[in-house]
Amino acid sequence: MKYYNEAGHFPANWGEKEIGYQGTSDSCPGSYFDGIQVKESFSPVVYTHENIQVEPDIQVRCFSYEDAGILVPRHWHNSLEILYIEAGDMDLLVNDLSIRLEKGDFAIINSRDIHATSSSEHSRIDVLQIPYQFLKKHIPDFDRIRFMNGSCGEARSDEALVYCLKEIQEIYIRKPYCYQLHFTSLLYELLFLCVNCFRLPAGEGGGSLNDEERARLITVMDYVNAHYQESISLRDAAAQVALNPEYFCRFFKKNMGMTFLEFVNQVRFSHICEDILRTDTSITELLVRHGFTNYKLFRRMFGEQFGDTPSGVRKLPACTLPTGKHASFLSYSLLY
Repeated sequence: MKYYNEAGHFPANWGEKEIGYQGTSDSCPGSYFDGIQVKESFSPVVYTHENIQVEPDIQVRCFSYEDAGILVPRHWHNSLEILYIEAGDMDLLVNDLSIRLEKGDFAIINSRDIHATSSSEHSRIDVLQIPYQFLKKHIPDFDRIRFMNGSCGEARSDEALVYCLKEIQEIYIRKPYCYQLHFTSLLYELLFLCVNCFRLPAGEGGGSLNDEERARLITVMDYVNAHYQESISLRDAAAQVALNPEYFCRFFKKNMGMTFLEFVNQVRFSHICEDILRTDTSITELLVRHGFTNYKLFRRMFGEQFGDTPSGVRKLPACTLPTGKHASFLSYSLLY
């Protein structure tokens, strides 16, 4: 595991792929949509806020994906997320810290940290997402706890955490009789290790964002996620956090790596992509439903991201009922 300041290890065009151009809005200049080239997967991988859907039997989300070769732009969720690199490598951006992960490395992503990933084409990544409600129930002061993003410096503790992660994945895949008992015991052991060996001293680990700045970003993201189907201006968003539009524009771009207008259209675009894969509703109706008014721009964005038209993608078997790696990654990438 290697650390880099200011996201220095990420591709030069990280967060700046030119999927489509949008005109100016309020005091923000026109900007390009942030997106990802998906080489094989047909699932939309445009992220904003991710709503983690847990499995009732185990109360968490556990999955793996491989051979992805994808970029996942900055997003956040309330869950604690732990990654383990079984094969290949990954670049991880957490707040303003860039981390290079290689085979055998793990990473802990704190609840509500803004993060992004870039994995190589021949990687296999194990993902464990533990929802906030579960954490709060078993760790009463969880809101005041932050964990190290990687190694704690003690080999035995690092090895114990990796053991738990690998066993959790193995049990989940095999699902022996009453597997939930063993799975849950390993989950508790993992959290015990995190709390006692990977907890940061109070006040550390927040990156360059202070609590007030992070709260502002989360407030804005929540606002957009609730109102994306409506007309949203930069002034509306700035008012939510009591900032003037010009300052808000710079603040958002600096901390999110994209303009506010890009963010709004990411939310809209991802909802449309999800409905394209899951419904037979006409494209025109979906654009109206999700507040996207420029059909020509949408077609261009979609074609550049998926290499096909919406109707063409709908005909692909993987889009109707994904299997294998597409199924696992689809469950990871779909919003809300």
